Amino acid sequence: MICSPVFHILLSSHKPSTQKLYSSKWKTFVCWAKQSYMDPFSALMHSILEFLTLFFKEGANSSANKVHLSEMSNFHIRFEGSSVASAKLCRAFLRGTLLLRLPFKDPTLPWDLNLVLQALMHSPFEPAAKCELTFLTWKNVCLVAFTSARKISEMKALSSKPPYLIFHKDRIMLQTNASFFMNVVLESNINQSINLPIFFPKFTNKCEYMLHLLDVHRQLHFYLHRTKEIRKTDQLFVSLADLKLGKPVAKVTLARWLTHCISFIHNTLGLSLPKPVKAHSTRSMQLLQSF
Repeated sequence: MICSPVFHILLSSHKPSTQKLYSSKWKTFVCWAKQSYMDPFSALMHSILEFLTLFFKEGANSSANKVHLSEMSNFHIRFEGSSVASAKLCRAFLRGTLLLRLPFKDPTLPWDLNLVLQALMHSPFEPAAKCELTFLTWKNVCLVAFTSARKISEMKALSSKPPYLIFHKDRIMLQTNASFFMNVVLESNINQSINLPIFFPKFTNKCEYMLHLLDVHRQLHFYLHRTKEIRKTDQLFVSLADLKLGKPVAKVTLARWLTHCISFIHNTLGLSLPKPVKAHSTRSMQLLQSF
C-alpha cells in the first residue's frame, strides 16, 4: 500500500490540467465498463478495443485514443507483462485509427499577419498615450504573441514587476512567474527568459518611425503606465471588465482579445476570414512568415 505522501508526489508528476484530463478519461471507461457489467481493472482486450471503437466512430482520432490507453495503463492489470498501451493489439489498433483518419492541416493561411501589423500602426491603436485602453491592450497582447511565439498559458504567467520584466536599452526581457511550469518540464525551460528586441528607438525617417510603433518595449511602457491606477496584481495583463477591473486576466480572455483583435482588423477593412481565428494560430503564423 502506497502511503499518502508518496501518492501525492506520484500524482504531482502530471500538471493539474493533465491530471484532470486523464482522470476524466478513466472515469468514462469505468462508467462504460460498469454498464457492461465488467470489472474496469481486469477488462478483456476485446472489451477495451470495443470501447475505443465507440469513441473512434464518434469522431475521436488516434491521439484521443492514446490518452484513453495511457490512463488505462495506470490502473488496468497487465497483459502478458505489457501495459494496456504497450499491448500488441492496442498498438495495432492505434495504427489503424491513424491510417483511417489521417490528420489534415489546411495549407490556407487563416489570416494576414502583415495586414494586422500594418493596422496596428494606425488608429484606433494609436496614439498609444490617448487611444482607448481596450485597443492598447489588444495591441500589446498581439505584439507579445507575435514576437515571442509563446502559448497563451505562458503569456498569462508573465509578470509586470522585476526581475520578471526588465527594460534594457536594446531589448526587453520577460519571464514567467515562479509558479508556472510548461507541459514538458526540463531544467532548461524552467523560468526561461523571453528576450524581445526593440525597433528603431532613434528613428530617422517615416518608415523607421512606423516600425517603431510596433516596438514591444515602447508599447509595454505605455500599457504599464496607463494601467497603473487600476492594477491590482503583478500579472502583466489585467482585466478590463467592470467587476474584475485590474485583476488577473484568465487564459480564455487573453485568447479572446487576440482573436477579436485580428477579426476586428479584417472586418474593419472589409475583408472576410477563410475560417475562424484561433489563438494558437498566431504561433504558426509568426514562424511561417518569419522566413
